[in-house]
Amino acid sequence: MSGQRSSSHGEPLTRRRFLGGVVGAGSLGALLAACSSTPPSRAVGHVPSFPLGAASRATTKPVPVTFWHSMTSANLTTLEGLTDDFNSSQRDVLVTLVNQNDYPDTMTLYTASLSGGPYPDVVQIESSDLQLMVDSQSVVPAGAAVAADHYDLSDFLPATVEYFRIEGTLWAMPFNISSQILYYDQKAFSRAGLDPTAPPLTLDALRAAASKIVTTGTEKYGMSIKLTSSNFEQWMAMGGEELVNHANGRKARATAVTFDDPLGLELFGWISGMFADKLAQPTSATTYDNLIAVANRIAPITIDTSGALGTVAELLAAGQYSDVKLGVGPLPKPEAAPGGVMIGGAGLYMVKRSPPERQDAAWRYIKYLVGPAAQARWAAGTGFIPIRRSAITEPVLVDAWAKLPFFKVAYDQLLASPPSIATAGPADGAQSQVDLAVQSAMSQLSEGVSPKLALQRAAATADAAISAYNSRV
Repeated sequence: MSGQRSSSHGEPLTRRRFLGGVVGAGSLGALLAACSSTPPSRAVGHVPSFPLGAASRATTKPVPVTFWHSMTSANLTTLEGLTDDFNSSQRDVLVTLVNQNDYPDTMTLYTASLSGGPYPDVVQIESSDLQLMVDSQSVVPAGAAVAADHYDLSDFLPATVEYFRIEGTLWAMPFNISSQILYYDQKAFSRAGLDPTAPPLTLDALRAAASKIVTTGTEKYGMSIKLTSSNFEQWMAMGGEELVNHANGRKARATAVTFDDPLGLELFGWISGMFADKLAQPTSATTYDNLIAVANRIAPITIDTSGALGTVAELLAAGQYSDVKLGVGPLPKPEAAPGGVMIGGAGLYMVKRSPPERQDAAWRYIKYLVGPAAQARWAAGTGFIPIRRSAITEPVLVDAWAKLPFFKVAYDQLLASPPSIATAGPADGAQSQVDLAVQSAMSQLSEGVSPKLALQRAAATADAAISAYNSRV
């Protein structure tokens, strides 16, 4: 990477040192090929019965539960601790964790399992693959267990539950929920004459801060812009705009994207201008070069998932980057944006092939992971958003937020986001291909393609992917 600087305590932060700390991004669209030849139905209003209590009635105990997940580094350490405590707290269920490295690998292996291979009882799947999992007909709706158990969802942050609901049916339980946030180096802000305690809250203010950093010679770039669809999609939601038609695919199957509208063009224009004016450097969608650039004093601002906070905090606490002081702010928004953010992260799905006693055992484990105490520990150890309101009163999280107040930014941001169809996020089976189309357009912007042409290409490619997917279901 050109312009890379060493930290004051040795060699610069590298991808190898950072990677493994945060789950990967993206998903696969091949799931249906491994599913039953019976065409999946869009009708999701019927919730099947659930074998509640089957684990307690099992003749052989403990009932084994295999959980395929994608957590690494600080996130994995926290998950292992929670799982160990669950296993030791009772004798009916024994959970085994199987790390599948990242979301794409988990989806690939889960797809393969549908052809008859080894399969999990619980699988962690990226939020954007919701419709794909529904269409696979391979999972038990979480709503079935909720109904059978009379499980109260009122303490959950509404956005975390509603994301995984389509036409009234809850398909997965939210777990590792994240949000896009602003990362910045407070020391670089001070050197540039900016207020280190006042992160930019709008895109105009973000551009102004980046310009000040560059014009003062503080660092080579004002910020890094990750060539991912995430920020663009979040900004569309913040502007109150849906990403696909038919109410973001929530009222009927999506057939086309809707992001090629005036707001979409405005956002592409802003991104293009940041690249053209050398205020921002583009970084890969599949690495954490944007965060590495903050540590190595190349560009002191970036945007990324709050799910990276635990790992970032661990690296900084090691003391090798004492010339960087982490600041965190909410995701800067388009001017006068009426909406809020969508959730990121993943949900937990129960697998239909599992026998009744393992389905019930899986539900017990899921209930533990999403309980207030577990969510407090999870948020304190990782930076993910606690999905239960009552979790924020748990001592472990109170203490963690007191020591690291920036861990609370994503929670406050989500809590302040008004629920809407826009913030519910898109539900379409080709969403991974839609994301890639936007990602490709972002790359084109960094290469000088006009915002209008890049947006048109993204919409055309995404529409073709949605059409092709729908033709298979």
